[in-house]
Amino acid sequence: MTHPNKNVPELRFPGFEGEWEEKKLGEVLTVLDGDRGKNYPSGTDFSEMEHTLFLSAVNVTKNGFQFNQRQYITEEKSLSMGNGKLAENDVVLTTRGSIGNVGWYNKKIYNKIPFARINSGMLILRTNNDKKAQFLSHFLRTTIGKRRIQLISFGSAQPQLTKKDIKLYKMHFPNIIEQQKIGEFFSKLDRQIELEEQKLALLEEQKKGYMQKIFSQELRFKDDNGNDYPEWEEKKLGEVYKVTMGQSPKSINYTDDHSYPVLVQGNADLYKGNIYPRIYTKETTKLVKDGDILLTVRAPVGEVGIAQFEACIGRGVCSIVGDKFIYYHLEFFSLQSKWQKLSQGSTFESISGSEVRNVEVSIPSASEREKISRYFTKLDQLINRQTQKIDLLKQRKKGFLQKMFV
Repeated sequence: MTHPNKNVPELRFPGFEGEWEEKKLGEVLTVLDGDRGKNYPSGTDFSEMEHTLFLSAVNVTKNGFQFNQRQYITEEKSLSMGNGKLAENDVVLTTRGSIGNVGWYNKKIYNKIPFARINSGMLILRTNNDKKAQFLSHFLRTTIGKRRIQLISFGSAQPQLTKKDIKLYKMHFPNIIEQQKIGEFFSKLDRQIELEEQKLALLEEQKKGYMQKIFSQELRFKDDNGNDYPEWEEKKLGEVYKVTMGQSPKSINYTDDHSYPVLVQGNADLYKGNIYPRIYTKETTKLVKDGDILLTVRAPVGEVGIAQFEACIGRGVCSIVGDKFIYYHLEFFSLQSKWQKLSQGSTFESISGSEVRNVEVSIPSASEREKISRYFTKLDQLINRQTQKIDLLKQRKKGFLQKMFV
């Protein structure tokens, strides 16, 4: 139920009353841009390890800061520049390209990365209070916060925000105690999501490790009597399993009508190992059945999935009629970048039907194949449950974000 007062959130902690106060950001904080002068760093100024982290678009995402990829500049270069140096509790906002992404340079990040600068496509929102910074960073990720950013941006080819725009940006603030309460609530939720994501990453790494050991035959299963299984046999994939290359229907036959078969053309049509319906086709060229294995054969090559219903496959995909063992074997090939190595040297990254059929695979006995398949299926079930847990937490957070801000 929507609250009758316009400037009061739908969901509120007990003990807080009264309307939130609308203010322009320029009235409650300092908006700073980065150095865009002659000393702005270029290609040769960057390195993987140096004094000052120079933020790029990949570091400020819709989910906050990400530091998987980093570029640094020297202390000397940083000192030669003017504005744009981050201070603890600054909020960073992207203002070009993917506008409206937000990162909070909190104490935890500051302690790990004490020297950092924004690039020319970002602004610094500097407050005199860590609770206000925390509150602000969460609000700017809400649907209403993002929508207001979109409304004040300009330019169709590449939307932009200016320092002036952000100073005039209006939002509602409760008192500082309520700001603190809200900020702490979302920070705890973020921490919970982070911990669950770490558990997921650990499970995924464990799976990769076991794949390496099992498919290299470093780790072997025993039969039900505790005896060794026979040695694995080297075969060509096409000798053991039926491989069918996809054939694309004419584009005039593409449709949004769900009564026709789904068209699987490549990686974009696969999500977490299953078909992700995007396009349907009135013209049926090559069909796959429920349970058939799918392998992408055009850039990017080597992605693997399993059809969960009958579908039509285009030329970017092939199907393999086989068991779960070969599915996991092909997934292991993908981890090894085996298909990418086969496609090296071609103008357009792709692999042919003959390359797929002639690739060497190691085949154990039927009983050992079954044990390997069951083992990885159980691991996948754990990974899927953990993924669902994270998705549920993110949905809860999204719901709270919509209800706890004005």
